[in-house]
Amino acid sequence: MSFGTSRPNRNISNDEAVRGTNDDATISKLSAVNLGYLEDKFARYFVKRGTRRPPIINRGSFVRTRFLDSLLQLFIDSSTEKKQVVSLGAGSDTRYFLLKEAKQNPHLYIEIDFPEVTSRKLATIYKNPELKRLLPEDAKLGNGGTELYSSDYILLSGDLRRFTEDLVPRLQELGCDFSLPTMFLSECVLIYLDPIYSDKIVLWAVESAPKSMFVTYEQILPDDPFGQMMIRNLELRDIKLRGLHAYPDLASQEERYLQKGWRFAKALDIQELHEHYISSSEKARIAKLEFLDELEEWNLLAKHYCIAYALTFPEESKEQSPFKDICFQKL
Repeated sequence: MSFGTSRPNRNISNDEAVRGTNDDATISKLSAVNLGYLEDKFARYFVKRGTRRPPIINRGSFVRTRFLDSLLQLFIDSSTEKKQVVSLGAGSDTRYFLLKEAKQNPHLYIEIDFPEVTSRKLATIYKNPELKRLLPEDAKLGNGGTELYSSDYILLSGDLRRFTEDLVPRLQELGCDFSLPTMFLSECVLIYLDPIYSDKIVLWAVESAPKSMFVTYEQILPDDPFGQMMIRNLELRDIKLRGLHAYPDLASQEERYLQKGWRFAKALDIQELHEHYISSSEKARIAKLEFLDELEEWNLLAKHYCIAYALTFPEESKEQSPFKDICFQKL
């Protein structure tokens, strides 16, 4: 079991199977929204048929989303400089629209995914006035309806395995300025890439974006019995976690960045975040939403997922960095 599940399909390619995980995550998030764990008025537009997930999945979606959102908000609030966000494999993520409606969106929000995913997302955006109205007036479609360009939101189609060769030049052409503080977000995305490709992205970011932040949400612990079961279940769906053994635990998740020149890195698993970084009042609130009796299974599952983030900044000390206050905080 994982935080997002679906039935196996043995007649599809690995890329297609990975694209299918977007639907899993979106359905799981909507389940958590419908039950009151999360607030997201736009999530329903990206789900054709909602399904109520089991309590451990709903709680996992809650912890995952709340802490990723918290790190994003801390990044946006970290200084008065213009900022940009690059969401890798963004899928049906709604963060741009939520931030835009709250008038908290960064200077530029960029999403990248396969053209099959971006074309579906754009069709949904233009079909629903509540989403379309949040686009800037200068928004225009491109590349056969698979891309959108505007002054504060760019949706780009492409393959992350060719990030530096194809995507970076296009981003720069479209006005992405990597001298600005930039947050790279990978929500269960880099782990699907062979490390030769994911490492190239992480290294490029630290070398080319001097004031940057990298945030990932990924699976860990492949070698214990639960981890082996997790891998087998995903392989039944033609999904391979190509980066899992390269960064199998919290220490290696941090070293992935530090060895490439990032100045600070921190990783915590979902179980630790749930137990020690969520306030007692918030725990009491979500406990009333539905009964969680699978505590042993929850702890096992939550220990096999983690959120990690890394920071880099110019030569000044960390105390002078615009990122100095970014850390996991109690919610």
